Amino acid sequence: MNTITKQDLTTLAALQLCRAAIYHAEQIDIHICITVVDTSGRSLASVAMNKAPLLSQAISHKKAITSVSFGIPSKEWQTRLAQRNNTLLALQSEPDFTFLGGGLPILLDACLVGAIGISGGSEQQDIDCANAAITNLN
Repeated sequence: MNTITKQDLTTLAALQLCRAAIYHAEQIDIHICITVVDTSGRSLASVAMNKAPLLSQAISHKKAITSVSFGIPSKEWQTRLAQRNNTLLALQSEPDFTFLGGGLPILLDACLVGAIGISGGSEQQDIDCANAAITNLN
């Protein structure tokens, strides 16, 4: 009999990711919201720094969901959809989709285990905070 096993992040790992992202955001003097999801899209941790823009919480969630859904950074959709208007319109109608940068898949031994979404800074700052969080986890 064939069995498929699935790995997911733990809540403690999600909290560690949040702490690392907050630390990096403090170093570059921005205020962010962070969402960490497992492979099913279930939120394991969601944190809003004081003074983070209100909309950033929902946007960080969309970035995480987009990234875990496809296993790629959310920003990659900017390139993939550049000449595909029909696909872009269809995906934009999905409530949890965004092509804004700041959503990154989290891989463990080349296996997708979750995703992190960060919003509140510039697109590049959000990406940098997500990368810093993931680097700290490994």
